[in-house]
Amino acid sequence: QVALEYGQAMTVRVSKADGEVMPIVVVQQATVLHLKKAIRRYLELKQQREGGIKHISWRYVWRTFNLVFNGEKMDEDGKKLKDYGIKNRDEVTFVKKLRKK
Repeated sequence: QVALEYGQAMTVRVSKADGEVMPIVVVQQATVLHLKKAIRRYLELKQQREGGIKHISWRYVWRTFNLVFNGEKMDEDGKKLKDYGIKNRDEVTFVKKLRKK
């Protein structure tokens, strides 16, 4: 929160299929991997507060879902969010991967 105030961090809004939007805070120079870890942290804290599902298999989540920004899949973990053109308060969506036959 302090980093946000000083402009060292940004809020990325991640929207899920059920319409829920999660405000995720990451540093300005964050990579896709940083965003994924921040999403994981956010959801685990939320589950603790609400007492919901005890365990989420993150390996399964990232195998079956993609993060998408402006129609572009964010599949390179090492690539910076800025390289995808993501700025403060931009929206990223969770999209189910299509199966290859």
